[in-house]
Amino acid sequence: MIIVNVGPVNPQSLPERLYLLPYGRASVLFVVVAGIGMGYLLNRRPERERWSTVTWRALLLFTGGVALQGLTDRVNVILPTYAVLFLLAPLLWRLPTRTLLPGAGIALTLVGPATIVGHEMIRPAPHLLDPVTLGTGPWEAAHSLALTGPYPLASWTVPFVAGLCVARLDLTNTQVLRRLAIGGAAVAVGAAAVSQLTYALIGPAANRGPWRLLTGAAHGQMPLWLVSSIAGALAMVAACSLILRRSNQSRVLGWLVECGRLSLTLYVAHFVVLALIKPEQGFTFGEGLLVSAALVSAVLTFAVLWERTRWPGPLERLLRTTWLYQPAAPTRTQKQTTLSSERTKQQ
Repeated sequence: MIIVNVGPVNPQSLPERLYLLPYGRASVLFVVVAGIGMGYLLNRRPERERWSTVTWRALLLFTGGVALQGLTDRVNVILPTYAVLFLLAPLLWRLPTRTLLPGAGIALTLVGPATIVGHEMIRPAPHLLDPVTLGTGPWEAAHSLALTGPYPLASWTVPFVAGLCVARLDLTNTQVLRRLAIGGAAVAVGAAAVSQLTYALIGPAANRGPWRLLTGAAHGQMPLWLVSSIAGALAMVAACSLILRRSNQSRVLGWLVECGRLSLTLYVAHFVVLALIKPEQGFTFGEGLLVSAALVSAVLTFAVLWERTRWPGPLERLLRTTWLYQPAAPTRTQKQTTLSSERTKQQ
């Protein structure tokens, strides 16, 4: 994420291409992980607490994301899209997997990109240049979030749904993790290879119109890119889980875990830093390398030091507030059951 946001994002040489391998994939990995985490959250909370918790988090993410985007237009903020996905999550979670996966996942992989292409053919607009800011009106904000923004729901709902489906799997099962890792890697490479082949066959005509549906450019919002990046994200989640199982005493892995616990705080912090230091024309390749290395070192150091406080991150703590709901008072039957259990234990 840091490498992509620091840039540059127009590679010319082989080292630059290697540097930018995460481009178009890091953000999808984040959304898949968000779907997995949301699935766990929804599974652990009763219906009443689900909506209050999700609504509060969506409100914070949306307002915070819009405020962050106002700092600079040189980096796109994904938080408003997260907010809408969080509001959709309780509804999607009610669907059985046999409906959620083919209905909301596979169908959206085709319908969403086709809608984006159709919209561009009817109303051509600059691609990825329509984020939501403080000055955006309600209709323009909805339009940007749905179709024309850097992270349109028409395509970005798919990785979130994939994460929700994965949350229903037994991720403590080594065989499940191995299948996800191997199968995800194979599909990711295969879809990327097909996208390269189709673009080579079609040529520049693939940049506009219906032919775009057969391409897989990073952040192009098209099916082959979605399939490749989501499969790669699933492979990464599974591989990291397997590695952590075998090396749970690794200090480096521990640092990464601590970063994960502060993901929102670190995301906002790195964005503010880039808003202050990133030049209008962007960084050169050498500057990008140095800035990326410095930011990665800084966030790792901060996460390790913060872990010693045993507190949740500042923004993570704000997300977890419980003021919107109060635990339901136990009923008379529940009280009697609790008393009976205590007496049994004493006996």
